[in-house]
Amino acid sequence: MAQQGFDINAILKQAQALQQSFEANKAKLKQETATAQVGGGMVSATVDGEKVVKEIKIAPELVQDGDVNAIEDLVVSAVNAANAQIDKKVAANMGAFASNALGGLNLGDMGNVNDLLGKFLGGPKA
Repeated sequence: MAQQGFDINAILKQAQALQQSFEANKAKLKQETATAQVGGGMVSATVDGEKVVKEIKIAPELVQDGDVNAIEDLVVSAVNAANAQIDKKVAANMGAFASNALGGLNLGDMGNVNDLLGKFLGGPKA
C-alpha cells in the first residue's frame, strides 16, 4: 500500500499535539520528588522535578554532636544524591516520552521518525 504524499498541514498538527503533550509531560515532571538519605539516615533531602530543595531533615543527635562541618557535608551529599535520583527519573520519563511521541510522527512518504532514525543510525526500526 502506497503512503500518502508529504502533507505539511498534517505534520504541523502533529507538531502542535506533540508540543501540548510535551508541556503536559513537563508539568507532570515538576510534581515528581526524590528523597535521599545519607550518613546512615542522619540527614535526608527532598527535591522536586526542577531540583528545588523542598525539605532537609537532620537527626537531632547529629546537631547535638556540634560538628558543623560534618552536618554541612552530609547536607550537600544528601542534596546531590536526591538531584541524581531526580535526574534519573526525568531521563527515564523523557526517554519514554520521546520514543512514544516522536516515534509515531508520520512524515508522509518519508515514513515515521523511528524508521528514519533506524535508517540513518543503523538502529532498530519501530
